Amino acid sequence: MGDKKQRKMKNYLLDRRFQLKYTGMVLLVTLAVAGVLGYMAYDFSKGQTEAFTAQLAAQPDLDPETASDLERFAKQEDRKVRNAIIGGVLLMTLALGITGIMVTHRVVGPAYRMRRLFQHVGEGHLEVTTGIRKGDELQELYRSFAEMVESLRDQRAEDIERLEDTLSKMEASGVQSAHLTELRAVLDRIRKSVD
Repeated sequence: MGDKKQRKMKNYLLDRRFQLKYTGMVLLVTLAVAGVLGYMAYDFSKGQTEAFTAQLAAQPDLDPETASDLERFAKQEDRKVRNAIIGGVLLMTLALGITGIMVTHRVVGPAYRMRRLFQHVGEGHLEVTTGIRKGDELQELYRSFAEMVESLRDQRAEDIERLEDTLSKMEASGVQSAHLTELRAVLDRIRKSVD
């Protein structure tokens, strides 16, 4: 059914506008939510550092050098929290971006293939020559389309049979006309669409 091609980014971006638009929307929402949650986590960490620093200042018997080391350690931990949040948000954004392209490809790929099939059928070829890959979306739509084409093909075959029968009867009854020759040519052209 599906052809095995070496996947490249251009193979995944079949409809750039659609795929990048929806992937971008997911990324914006992700960045907004993760940014707010990350800010809250960082703000909490800074609040803990400030509370710790206030506790250190309240202890008069603590060596100033030790207090300074503890304060520096707490601020260093704040930076680690901030960097971990930023790194996590960037990693999640990258992962969701790639996932978004891959997921939208599962919709756009079948739509792209069906557009080509519509054109093929529109040119008068009543046959579905390709399928869509297992795992792609729009399976039901594809099946409905294939069934519709098969139904049209069956109807066309019945029409051909009736026309053939009628033309044979006319020729057997002695009707001679350029119109019969023209009808025979049309019938042959119609027959090719179902062969």
